[in-house]
Amino acid sequence: MPTLPTGLTPTVAAYSHGGPGGVMRTEVSGGTARYALDYGRGPQQFNVTLVLDKLKFSVWTAFFYHIILKGAVTFDMPLDSGFGTEAHAVNIVPGTYSATRTGGIAMVVAFVVEAESKVYDMSAADAAGLIDVYNAYGDDSDNLLRRLAQFANVDTNVLDF
Repeated sequence: MPTLPTGLTPTVAAYSHGGPGGVMRTEVSGGTARYALDYGRGPQQFNVTLVLDKLKFSVWTAFFYHIILKGAVTFDMPLDSGFGTEAHAVNIVPGTYSATRTGGIAMVVAFVVEAESKVYDMSAADAAGLIDVYNAYGDDSDNLLRRLAQFANVDTNVLDF
C-alpha cells in the first residue's frame, strides 16, 4: 500500500474529524426518541490540510495523480483518531480536493479522507480496562502507563544475561 511521502504531514491547526455514524434515531410522538445501533464499525471523515512549498507540492502532485490515482487508491497517512498520530489506511472523498496558492510561495492543499479509527484495534474489554485505569488515576494514568512501559521494556533488560 502506498504511503504519504515523507515530510507531507497534515497541519494540526486545520485538522478535524466527524463522528463515525452508525446510530439511528426515531422520533416518538409525545415521548423520548428511541436510539439504536445500525452498525458497529465504520469510517470517519477527517478534514486534512497540507501546507506545501514548491518542491513538496510537485511531489504531492505526482503522488496524487500517478500513485493514488486522485484518491481512488487506498494509502497510509498519519492521522490522530484518538490515540496519537498513527498510520491510517485512507481514501480521499471525491469532490473534496482543493489546492490554493498563498502569497506566491506556498500551496495549501485541502481534502477530506475516510479512515477507520484505531479504537477498533482494541477489544471492548481493553477499552473498559483503559477507562477503569483512568477512573482510578485520572490525568496521572498516562504517567503510570508510561512508567510501566519503561519498567517492562527498558529497566528489566539490565537483568538479561
